[in-house]
Amino acid sequence: MTRDVSVAVRDLARTPGRILVVADFDGTLAEGSRDPSAAVILPAARRALRRLARIAAVRPERVSVAVLTGRTAADVAARVRVGGITYLGDHGLQSGTFSRGGSPARLVTTFHAGHDASHEPAEILARRVPEVLGRPPWLFVERKGPSVAFHVRQADDRVAARAAVEAAIAEVDRELPAHELAHYRGRLVVDLRPRSAGGKREAVEALLADLRPRPAAAIAFGDDISDADGFMVIHEALASGSLAASLAVAVTGPHGMPDEVRAAADLTLATPRDAARALATLAGALEREIRS
Repeated sequence: MTRDVSVAVRDLARTPGRILVVADFDGTLAEGSRDPSAAVILPAARRALRRLARIAAVRPERVSVAVLTGRTAADVAARVRVGGITYLGDHGLQSGTFSRGGSPARLVTTFHAGHDASHEPAEILARRVPEVLGRPPWLFVERKGPSVAFHVRQADDRVAARAAVEAAIAEVDRELPAHELAHYRGRLVVDLRPRSAGGKREAVEALLADLRPRPAAAIAFGDDISDADGFMVIHEALASGSLAASLAVAVTGPHGMPDEVRAAADLTLATPRDAARALATLAGALEREIRS
């Protein structure tokens, strides 16, 4: 992590009022993995989140932390294992939390209403697409209730694999009644979710609108094009005066950084380890404030 990033994070920490911290998981808190089921949070990232959760418990008006991911809330909570923070799964369709010192098995998850009709077509697609493709070993299917994701990052030719998945989806779609599932943004995944569900943009907008007291500053970390949507929200909040300070931090993954993410970011980091250091820097600045 460069000195410029450290300085920017410390400057943000000096903003009076509540600071909202939002972080993606894959490629941000965890190193990128070819096998989505093998992703593991960096120990340094977990330690930093635990420090921030401790601060939030003592001074809830000062900081709030959310992990915002395409994974289910239960999946990411089991991988992060930090209580006292919010887990927003399926790009914000799910929300859950468990107490500090508690078990992620006790995660209480709520689901956005209005998408029950998408469960059946999502399950049919999850079952039929692998059949149409001949069950290739590179395909990882992630069932998420009203949505489903087909990961292609294990393929040698990811462009061809993605095209094959999209063709298989189109074939299965012709067998289905009309439904609301549509493609969502992502590089190494074909993610189908309800059109009306929104995504990371809407999830960050909701965090800014619903938290009380409302955040005075926000810092967001991410590596994929869906994260750029969240970055734009905090930029717009800063421009409108809703936030006094903001930082959008892009993290470079093993497959590089999309131009859209780089363009939406205030700062870029070379690796998820640098993201962990930036979170630790924020935690350290707030801890010193509390002690003073």
